[in-house]
Amino acid sequence: MEDKRVFACCHNHSCFSDAEYTPEHIAELAHGLGHGGIILTDHDTVKGTYFMNKAARKLGMLSILGCEFTTRHKGKPVHLLGFDFNPDNAKMKELLAYTSSTATDRAKTMFQMGLDRGTLRKGITWEDVQARYPYNDYLTNDQVFVVMVEKGIYQPEEYNDFFMKNFSYSLGLEPEIYAITGKSYNNVITEDVVKIILEAGGVPVVAHPCGLTEYVQDFLNMGVLGFEFRHPDLMEKRCGEAGLPEFFKQVCEDNNLYKMGGGDHSGVLGGNLDRDEMYNIPEYYTGICEEDFMNIYERRRG
Repeated sequence: MEDKRVFACCHNHSCFSDAEYTPEHIAELAHGLGHGGIILTDHDTVKGTYFMNKAARKLGMLSILGCEFTTRHKGKPVHLLGFDFNPDNAKMKELLAYTSSTATDRAKTMFQMGLDRGTLRKGITWEDVQARYPYNDYLTNDQVFVVMVEKGIYQPEEYNDFFMKNFSYSLGLEPEIYAITGKSYNNVITEDVVKIILEAGGVPVVAHPCGLTEYVQDFLNMGVLGFEFRHPDLMEKRCGEAGLPEFFKQVCEDNNLYKMGGGDHSGVLGGNLDRDEMYNIPEYYTGICEEDFMNIYERRRG
């Protein structure tokens, strides 16, 4: 029988990418839940890893490096988790520099666009955002909003309006942004990122693979070493598909792959306690059991 207890959440985001909590606070929350392990997987950056690993060690928890890359496969968005790779590998350093700056340059451009349109309230400069987050190489609308709230320009409950009017993809500004920045996640190809993670000694895992079942063989051919089978987006009420956790669990077992999972932006560690649909999820979907965690921690397959 499958062990459905959660030993570690292996998909988390912090203030170093697009979430509110510091790595230290995430570790403390996880420890309070009784978890024995934790992995930070910020979007397109590993800047928060040092702080997470230090906090985890202090609390007696296990942790390894992680990152979530925004990629494309056959025109389809694919989020790819990379675990336990060498961030100083030359190709990996180049990849991280491109992906983190893609997000930052996009946010900076949309920040200025919002000011020019008059949809974004004035009162801060981009330099204010950089000064508030001096260790970040990934800056996005979340950091802008925090600075504006701290200065009293927006109230916390105004986030959705702030985002939709100024930073949403639905604004249709991506071609103009690309013309200005010369960077796009459409240029980050899944197969290329898998190869770089492997060359850097890491483990590539497909994150929250809802809507990606037809590409499973493609991913296996690329060299993917695991799939998330526990994630809130695999819940039927979210994705509209039944049986995805069981399907991807079986894919992993049939191919001797790592079984991974985590709460992402949902649950206690997600920092979205004010949004019921993000918080009220079964614990099963927020992480993996001890055996599955130790398999990747000790690099055991099978």
